[in-house]
Amino acid sequence: MRVRGSGVALAFALVLTAAGCGSDRTASTEVAASTTSSAAAVGDTTIAAPASDSTVASTDPAGPDVEQFGDLAWPCGPGDGANTDDGSEPGVTATSVSIAAGDDAGFATAPGLNKEMTEAVQAFAAKCNELGGINGRQITVNYYDAAIVNVAQAIQSACDEGNFFLVGQGWSLDSGQEDIRTSCGLPAVPAYSVSAAFGMARDVFQSVPNPADEIPSLVFRQFADLLPEAVTKVATLGGNFSATQETIAKVRAAAPKYGWTFVDPPLEYDIFSGVTDWTPMVKQILDLGATSIVWAGACLPNLQKFVQTAKQNGLDVPILTDSNHYETACAAANVDGSLDDVYLRFATVPFEDASVNKATQDYLDLMEAAGGGVSLLGTAAASGFLMWATAASECGAQLTRACVVERLSNLHEWTGGGLHAPSDPGGNHPPDCIALFKLSGTTYERVAPVEPGTFECDPSAIETISGTPALEALNLDAERHPQN
Repeated sequence: MRVRGSGVALAFALVLTAAGCGSDRTASTEVAASTTSSAAAVGDTTIAAPASDSTVASTDPAGPDVEQFGDLAWPCGPGDGANTDDGSEPGVTATSVSIAAGDDAGFATAPGLNKEMTEAVQAFAAKCNELGGINGRQITVNYYDAAIVNVAQAIQSACDEGNFFLVGQGWSLDSGQEDIRTSCGLPAVPAYSVSAAFGMARDVFQSVPNPADEIPSLVFRQFADLLPEAVTKVATLGGNFSATQETIAKVRAAAPKYGWTFVDPPLEYDIFSGVTDWTPMVKQILDLGATSIVWAGACLPNLQKFVQTAKQNGLDVPILTDSNHYETACAAANVDGSLDDVYLRFATVPFEDASVNKATQDYLDLMEAAGGGVSLLGTAAASGFLMWATAASECGAQLTRACVVERLSNLHEWTGGGLHAPSDPGGNHPPDCIALFKLSGTTYERVAPVEPGTFECDPSAIETISGTPALEALNLDAERHPQN
């Protein structure tokens, strides 16, 4: 098994989601349809992930003993042979459907970047085809490598080649795709979003929403309860990259409600040229009297080198960061313990809890059988594929973008079969469930809650964000879609 993190793409979208509240997004197309999936409503408590049992018989109308992924019946099958598709819909015939997947694997300084997403889409599509496809339509996965800087070319190719949907893709500079994507009418179910422009766009549905105008804030309370002195003078440090800049802006806007006080200015480091000496940055943070740091960036090499330099210079404070730091290489590199005070927030069931969570084990088993790597972004892509396939299968004999978009617009509870806490893809709302972990030597340990396979949940802990540069640039309409 190969486990990787998200690298420089950073996908802070991996702050995975739970059912939120507020206004829902309206699809740009109108077809009368609706769907929901099962998920437990929870309060300020913990929820347990489904137990890792053997295959469970389904009560789905399709018949008994339908094969399951986690607690979800696979949404794939041969259909009844009555498909009426005439080839007029992009990427669809009565017997086939073409989708586009993609990553930044060709980026020269990080070869293979986020390829686990594409490997997940390919593996799950192959399994779906084995079960009969989308009502008998066999799925073709077309691959597009944006290599970070070539996103416009990648999306143009995906449009020109007549794909039905983008599924499970993720491109670091996704704001550069939007004019082209919207012009060709290509809907998306991405593994993650980076830019506010893409994350808030019409016809974009994430199994793990990352909206620019909301942030899950429970982690700020967890961290303050755990380390009250640490939140008295918090420094922020992130890469000079849109994803990290937007993440830092949202944290600084939301955390003060929970007793956090930030020191100025927000600090940035150059992710493109790299940092050869972290000492000046460390001394600047020392001068600010920081009691903790919110970090937005990559674990290796940047965070490790920063922390090692910090401790050599007398700066030894806890650091809060995101789930992209959950990776084998990051943990394995911590042989000196320098990263022991790094805390991570996320709402995916970690791989260590696979024994108590069937969906996680099913994902690992399927990827091992397919020879693919695994990562948290891979689980997001897998969940996105299952979400798309569920909506597409429900469209029946005639598969159209409008039908799938409408069904996704009305999907407000989703767990990917149990891969992550409940989410609201149709409403584009972030998590109200979270788990806090920390590095301890070369392993990740649960901090809150401590029981494997659980999250702490609070539906009130969703903060509305306003006034950030990213939001002001979008000028959202009443449906929370960009007007600019």
